[in-house]
Amino acid sequence: MSWPPNLPDLNPIEYIWDVMERQIRVQTPPCPNISTLRDRCLDIWYNLSPVMYQKLVAPIPRRVAAVLKAKGGATYY
Repeated sequence: MSWPPNLPDLNPIEYIWDVMERQIRVQTPPCPNISTLRDRCLDIWYNLSPVMYQKLVAPIPRRVAAVLKAKGGATYY
């Protein structure tokens, strides 16, 4: 099966980016420069819980089935 690059229903990395963005936004003080932003992003990335990854990957077969059933159209996810 080819993997559509912009289909968030099947792309768990989109949810990881969302988690990271929310964590960055609540940090104070705000990032003063791109270097600090990069460092904070890496810190968040390396400290994400393996349980979170499990929760994102586990429903992939169900998501694939939903996308196939919708023939590529909108799904619940």
